[in-house]
Amino acid sequence: MIGTYLVWPSRYNVMAHLNVGFIFIAYFIPAVILKDQDDFSSDVVSLYTLILCVGALFYIIGLYLGFLIKPVRFSNFSFALLDTETYKSRIIKVTKVFLIGGIVGQTLGYLMMGFVPAFAADPVAAKFFRGEYQVPFYVSMVYLSSFFILTTVTPIAIIVWYNNKKKKLFLIGAIFAVALMSVSLSRGPAFSGVVLAIAIIMSFKNRWTFTFLIIFLISIYLLSSVFYFVIGVRDFDKVSSNFKDDHLFWRVASAGSIDIQDQLTFMDFFSKNPLWTYGRTVLGGLIPSHYEWNPAVYTLRVTNPGEEITTLISGGKRLASPIWGYVSFQWVGVVAFCFLSGFLKGLFLKFTKYWIYRSQSILIATVIIVINISIFAALSDFFILSIYALPPVIVLMFYAFRVKVN
Repeated sequence: MIGTYLVWPSRYNVMAHLNVGFIFIAYFIPAVILKDQDDFSSDVVSLYTLILCVGALFYIIGLYLGFLIKPVRFSNFSFALLDTETYKSRIIKVTKVFLIGGIVGQTLGYLMMGFVPAFAADPVAAKFFRGEYQVPFYVSMVYLSSFFILTTVTPIAIIVWYNNKKKKLFLIGAIFAVALMSVSLSRGPAFSGVVLAIAIIMSFKNRWTFTFLIIFLISIYLLSSVFYFVIGVRDFDKVSSNFKDDHLFWRVASAGSIDIQDQLTFMDFFSKNPLWTYGRTVLGGLIPSHYEWNPAVYTLRVTNPGEEITTLISGGKRLASPIWGYVSFQWVGVVAFCFLSGFLKGLFLKFTKYWIYRSQSILIATVIIVINISIFAALSDFFILSIYALPPVIVLMFYAFRVKVN
């Protein structure tokens, strides 16, 4: 997740900075401080470790090869064709349209659903549309499409205001957007826009603010980990009673990102009863509803054999890319998936670096970074493509090309 530092160790590599805090919470604390892997059999842990090491090696090889390719000039992109002031005006116009549209759509989505997850009797079930909180597909599409439109334009709206403090409409809109998204209980996407905007500002300002940025990113992830405890979704007393050790603070801090536990649990079930995907999960996320080869549904099927997926209150387990390769085509999959992912990541990063250095405005650089995160990163992580990546792609088409918005 921070492998791109190897080829572009720069404070302008904002995409890598954003993952530093997450890695500390989701991987360093559980593996090094809490040693969660000790709760699993040595065979499972050894296989898991070997898969990650082999995957990392071929990812790095692909990353370097992709980054070696020289970028060519793409004159058809708006930020390469239009002069700086003209393109900045276009960014402001497009952002205003989608910010207002996203806020209206998100509000309408809550009204159509008839509930707000944060205020529901069972917040977690409401977040995942389980049990009595299931809604028709068209309702979830209005709600989720608006949600991901807002995650895309919120950081751009904040930078618009940062560039021109007179444009308070964009700050007010961003605040409304974050408020609407936060009550969905999707912490990461809800606050990612604010974090991204702050990361861009601090990275582009100077080296001192960049140093503080890294501290800020780790701190913000620590704070986000206690989000569910603050709103009452998770019980602090339950955590303190379940673990009688000296690491209560770290357990609370990592309670919201249990990636290592999830991945080892998945590997434990998979090793006992393998369910090979043969690559079907690559496109499975593009099929709506509870399609059996949707990546999230697939992980739940493996770890909950024989149970009805629609009754499980979970959004699935987050697996590392080498594991997706392994469950698809065993060791050949580990090598192929990780090499291709690294190659695409390196190639797209080279273009992103080129465009950022050519941009003459932090606002234009922000759009380029959002395109990298929303489109390029999704293509690089081709093994978990999602239908919910389509709204950001559609929105960013208006930024990348001269498509009329009115």
